[in-house]
Amino acid sequence: MNKQVNPEDFNSAKGAIAANAQERQVRIDLAAMFRLTHLMGWDDTIWNHITARVPGTDHAFLMHRFGLLYEEITASNLIKVDENGNVLEGSTEVNTAGFVIHSAIHLHHPNNKYVFHAHPPTALAATAFKGGIPYWVQDSSMLYGKVGYHDWEGLSVDLDERFRIAENLGDNKVLVMRNHGFLSVGETAGEAFMNMYYTIRMCQVAVQAQSAGLELEPATAEVWAMSSRQYEAFPPGKYEWPALKRRCDRADPSYKN
Repeated sequence: MNKQVNPEDFNSAKGAIAANAQERQVRIDLAAMFRLTHLMGWDDTIWNHITARVPGTDHAFLMHRFGLLYEEITASNLIKVDENGNVLEGSTEVNTAGFVIHSAIHLHHPNNKYVFHAHPPTALAATAFKGGIPYWVQDSSMLYGKVGYHDWEGLSVDLDERFRIAENLGDNKVLVMRNHGFLSVGETAGEAFMNMYYTIRMCQVAVQAQSAGLELEPATAEVWAMSSRQYEAFPPGKYEWPALKRRCDRADPSYKN
């Protein structure tokens, strides 16, 4: 006989109650990131992870319960863990690789309050490019000079890898995890989300352009750097995030529960 599924398991995590209005908003924004990732087709069943630092704490962060699909994640079923992987609130089902990768950033780069890791299928092939991912089109310049690289070490289940992840990210906004996937960071949910958006676009274009077999026209380093500076007038997430949350609301506002 199959075990009966309790719908409440997908609606709330035991004890996961927002301590204050600020944490409640972070939970809503993080849940929206999961839902939007699903809408964009960047999710990978139950795998990958997005986290947010708990306001008012040094290292505690929110992550999703391992085993939930991204479209099942809500503000209240997020779980809270500390820097040692201890669950402070919610389910004890924690993705080990998720903890290792994300604690690397939350422990060593406190300004990056949101951390987004994904294996988007349309861009994943670019992680295997030798020599890094090339810049070919205008919106790639949003990330010019802001992409780091981390060599593949197998599944990220070794706590020691955290030091190398943190070091290889440095002051960048994106970390390409070679032969693996992508990591983007941001002070806000919108910044982290849009950094991932532009990373995926950059990689999709690189795969498509180089697959054409035609000679490509590179721009000079000076032009890429100039365009990157021009984009500073449009900080990632400032204008897009409110619009993206409206899309999320129209699709399914239950993420706020």
